[in-house]
Amino acid sequence: MRAAFALILTALLLTGCTNMRRLERGKPIRSEGSGGIIRKHLATQANPDWAAMRLQIEADVDGERSGFKVNARLRRDSALWLSITPALGVEAARLLLTPDSVLFYSKVPGNRFAYRGDFVAIDSLLGTEITYDMVQRILLGQGIGLLDEDSKYISKVDGREHLLINKYKRRVKRLVGVKEREIAPDDSLSVAATKAVQERVMNRSDDDDLLVKRYWFDGLGYQLTRTRFDDLFWGRSIEIGHGGFELEAGGWIPHRTDITIASPEMTHSISMEISRAKYGRPYPMPFEIPQDMEHRDGL
Repeated sequence: MRAAFALILTALLLTGCTNMRRLERGKPIRSEGSGGIIRKHLATQANPDWAAMRLQIEADVDGERSGFKVNARLRRDSALWLSITPALGVEAARLLLTPDSVLFYSKVPGNRFAYRGDFVAIDSLLGTEITYDMVQRILLGQGIGLLDEDSKYISKVDGREHLLINKYKRRVKRLVGVKEREIAPDDSLSVAATKAVQERVMNRSDDDDLLVKRYWFDGLGYQLTRTRFDDLFWGRSIEIGHGGFELEAGGWIPHRTDITIASPEMTHSISMEISRAKYGRPYPMPFEIPQDMEHRDGL
């Protein structure tokens, strides 16, 4: 295992030096196969068993702006604990996510309530499907759906970054009118087919059949810098940008993340910045809903 990791690290360093020289000469980075890009990216990932982070969040959810601080504690693949504090500095809410549950309570005067359920409430709030794994990957700067069994990619160069686009089915081409290789890096995909074609394709498709995935990786360090999903079935898109990478917990973790969720009905944006982080030891996740709180079906 160590020998394989050393080989990947050596290849990453050699490729990085080559691309650095090309960029210094004003040339684009050298094109690579999708498999090699993914392997090099995986070698950069941090996978801490435990993490404690101090976050600053700025959100615009359906036109309503808010800013707050969050203390986050993560036990990998098990639980994410969040304590939410607005500008006044007093805890306003607490949230505990696990792979199959959502626990939440609000301490805001006049709006004290608790919620026990699953991710459906968060899905409804943001207008898209969210899972525990997605939240964890966003926090650690890892690709959502990158290693799905059925996902195969074409590789392109976009300036100083590698761009992977999933090879999609013929029915997607019928909707958008272009092949994967013809998509410009920043194209915002939309349905261009006639109503009759749209109806035929939609009736024969599931959600995943009409999903176009794009991933951008830094040409020198292979960190994931940007992800974009175009969901043609529901007419919405999600874009996730990562920056401010720091070497922590055995890999690179982004200290700045920007998320935009757009649909014909609404647009949400969330910006997150890590101001402090610690890794490697267990952290308590106290969560007890006060007995006098009203319980609701949704957040």
